[in-house]
Amino acid sequence: MTARHVRSDIAIVFEGCPADDTVVEPWLSQTAIHRGPMLRHIDARMITNPRFQRWALDLAEELHIPVQEAVRTGGATNGAPIHLSNQGVPCIVIGFPVRYIHSHYGIASLADFENGVTLAAEIIKRLNAERIRQF
Repeated sequence: MTARHVRSDIAIVFEGCPADDTVVEPWLSQTAIHRGPMLRHIDARMITNPRFQRWALDLAEELHIPVQEAVRTGGATNGAPIHLSNQGVPCIVIGFPVRYIHSHYGIASLADFENGVTLAAEIIKRLNAERIRQF
């Protein structure tokens, strides 16, 4: 409902994402605690805007902000209804890895959270109408 009424030009969605570094082989892990926030390319209900995503990933690299990339076959975020609203809204998801997510306790890294907030703030500082049109 909010996505239809706010009519945003762009969106950054924050989420707690599963930290899978203790439940799969190391080479299969997509999100681990202490490796930075996760930028999700795809989930069960959304394909992230590729231009916005690439720009955010390049910005993180330029600013030496650690990030992780993920593709999830299950789960979804509020990005799904937002990116489909109002003729389409460029949207990215910045996730904070959480071990034991959806349980009565979760473990996350303050540094991952701070890096995600820093990345979002730097994205916002650099946005303007021309940049948004490029997405």
